[in-house]
Amino acid sequence: MRKKKVVLDYTGVNDDEFNTLLGKVIDCLTGHAVLSTPPVTLADLKTQADDFATKWQRASRGGSILEIAEKNDAKGILAASLKEIAFYVNKVADGSRAILLSSGLILEADPKSAGIPEMMTEASLVDGRQRNQLLIKFKPLRSAIMYEYQVANALEGEGEPIWGDSYETSTSFGNVFSPVFPGQIYYMRIRGRNKKGVGDWSAVASIRTR
Repeated sequence: MRKKKVVLDYTGVNDDEFNTLLGKVIDCLTGHAVLSTPPVTLADLKTQADDFATKWQRASRGGSILEIAEKNDAKGILAASLKEIAFYVNKVADGSRAILLSSGLILEADPKSAGIPEMMTEASLVDGRQRNQLLIKFKPLRSAIMYEYQVANALEGEGEPIWGDSYETSTSFGNVFSPVFPGQIYYMRIRGRNKKGVGDWSAVASIRTR
């Protein structure tokens, strides 16, 4: 039986959820009896988290291209730190669900049934080559023959994206979403599909358009 693990890649988590996750991980690992020697110290992680929070707040209030880039760079540094910590947690836990959950990191999703595509963990939105375009980026799954994605640019009262139409693609290259409007935040999620059914939606990716 495959051992349970925590997710390694957090780059696709939207900024709001990412910030919340950081606080949870720091709280859970502080004084942890088993996960006591993470490869990134909690002091360094807290410094990185504070830096990201400052730059994220600045960028989310109609920040400039430079401020958004600085926020994305800070998020990249933190995602790399979380990946190191996740490797460590998986090694120490050795499949123990209790230890994995106690880290505050996201547990890998259980497959719905044999043959259904797993949840996609590497999805992102990036600026397209032309104005008013976004590129849908993701790592393909061997188990998927098609992909379904949704894009939104508004949130409901609970802070969840208001999803509209679904779009399908069979390739991870050249997927363009347009038109988009400058200065707005767009959200995207994607899942794999095959003859057995559909996988879980990925974490929500987001970007503020130029």
